[in-house]
Amino acid sequence: MLRLYFIALVSSLLTSLAVTPISIALARRFGAIDALDPRKVHQEPKPRWGGIGIMAGFFAGIAVLWFNAPGFRKLLSFNHGIVKAGKVVFTLNLGEQLAGILFGATLMFGVGLFDDRRPVRPGMKLTLQIIAAYVAMTYGVRIYGLSLHGMESHFPLWLMQVATVLWLTGVCNAVNLIDGLDGLSAGVIAIAAGAFLAVTLIQERGSAVMFGHQMKLAGVIAAALMGGLIGFLVYNFHPASVFMGDSGSLSIGFLVACLAVIGAFKTTTLAVLLVPFALMAIPVADMTLAFSRRMLRGKNPFAPDRLHLHHRLLDAGWTQREVVFLVYVITLILAVVAITAVAVKKAA
Repeated sequence: MLRLYFIALVSSLLTSLAVTPISIALARRFGAIDALDPRKVHQEPKPRWGGIGIMAGFFAGIAVLWFNAPGFRKLLSFNHGIVKAGKVVFTLNLGEQLAGILFGATLMFGVGLFDDRRPVRPGMKLTLQIIAAYVAMTYGVRIYGLSLHGMESHFPLWLMQVATVLWLTGVCNAVNLIDGLDGLSAGVIAIAAGAFLAVTLIQERGSAVMFGHQMKLAGVIAAALMGGLIGFLVYNFHPASVFMGDSGSLSIGFLVACLAVIGAFKTTTLAVLLVPFALMAIPVADMTLAFSRRMLRGKNPFAPDRLHLHHRLLDAGWTQREVVFLVYVITLILAVVAITAVAVKKAA
C-alpha cells in the first residue's frame, strides 16, 4: 500500500501546483475576489478560488490510482456485512463509500465556489452540508458506536445518524471558521491528513479484514488530500497570492471529517479513537467558542466577527507568520502524541 499512498500524494501535489495558478486567473476573470473588510487582515483584494487547485489535486490523486493501480480497484470492490443482533443490517462496499465521500465533497466544493462569488445564506449552506453528510452516511460513512477495551456499544439508528451528521457538518464549519490567515487552514489540515496517514500505516497491518481495508482507503484519501494541500500552500503561505475560499475550506473540512470516521471511529482502541479529536482540537474549540460567543450576544452564530483566536493574537502584536507557526506547532505536538499513543497500543 505504500506505493499507492505515494502515487496519490505525488499526483495530487503536482496537479495542485499546476492548477492553482489557473484558479487565480479564473477567480479574477469571474470576480471571485476577497475584498477588503475591517475584520479581515489582508491589505489588498485577493482571489478566492484556491479550492479549485486543492480539489483538482485531490481528485487527480484518486483518478491516477483508479486508472493505473489494479490494487486500488480491487480494494474498492471489497464488501462486508455489518451484523447486529445476528442479522446483517448493512453491507459496506468500499467503492460505494468512496463515491459517497466524493459526492459530498463535490457538493461542498460547488456550494463554496458559488459562495465565493455571491454569499449563500447560512441556512441554505447548512442544509446543503446536511444533505452532503446524509449522502456520505448512506454509503457507509457512519459512527456505528464505540468499542473500547472489549466492550462494544452500538448506537441506535437515530443516534448514529445524529452523531455522524453533527460530526461531518461540525468539522466542515470548524475548518471554514479558522480560515482567517494565510496558510492557516491548509497547514493545519495537511498536518492532520499526514497524521491520519501515519495512523493508517501503523494500524492497517494485523487488523481485522474489514478494519484493515477501511484503513487502507483512509490512507489513500489522506495522502491525496495532503498532496493537494501542500501544493496549494506554495501559493497560500504568507504573503498569499490566493485564498482557498469556501470552495476549499468546506470541501477539505468535509473530507477530513469523513477521514476521521472511516479511519478512526471504528477502532477498538481508545488511543486511535482520540486521534480525530486531538487533531481537530484547535478548529473545533475555536468554532465552539465563536458560536457560543455570538449566541450569548444574541447574534447569528454564523455571522462573521474578528474575535477568533488568531485575531486575538494578531491584536496582541503577533505577526501572521508567528500565529500560523504557533498553531502548526500545537497541531504537530497533538499529532505526535496521538501517533505515539497508537503505536504504543499497537505494540502492546
